[in-house]
Amino acid sequence: MTWNDAQAYCAWAGRRLPTEAEWERASRGGLEGARYPWGDELLDLLDGDWRVNIWQGSFPGHDTGEDGWHGTAPVRTYQPNGYGLWQTVGNVWEWCADPFDPRAYAKRARAQGPARNPRSQVSPVLRVLRGGSYLCHDSYCNRYRNAARSSNTPGSSMGNAGFRTVARQA
Repeated sequence: MTWNDAQAYCAWAGRRLPTEAEWERASRGGLEGARYPWGDELLDLLDGDWRVNIWQGSFPGHDTGEDGWHGTAPVRTYQPNGYGLWQTVGNVWEWCADPFDPRAYAKRARAQGPARNPRSQVSPVLRVLRGGSYLCHDSYCNRYRNAARSSNTPGSSMGNAGFRTVARQA
């Protein structure tokens, strides 16, 4: 799935991609400052179950599939966050509307205090991805967090990328 594909779907559906700040707020599900949509612990403390679809085992040679999956998991595999959104971290990276600027949040914070919805003004050579994927492993990636950011070119297709949409405001 490319960013261009996601944009084409949004145009067809009358929707849009979220900004990365909208994505992060939605991913947090009301838990400000939490590492993950469900809190700060990777595994469920009561039963030790996985709460996210990421790589377990020795990367990149062997995924043990302890979370139940070798690759993408169906959308409603794990519990939704406080806003009722399913799997905002892990499983697949999610495209956002914004062009990627590695300093967007830092620049905005210096200029105007804490960043609420920084919108980059850089050339759209790269686009923002959020949420990590099933290929993330705790030993090297750790990108399956609410605050993690990544990027890729709008025409890049990846089997571990997808998107979610938001309604256009009238």
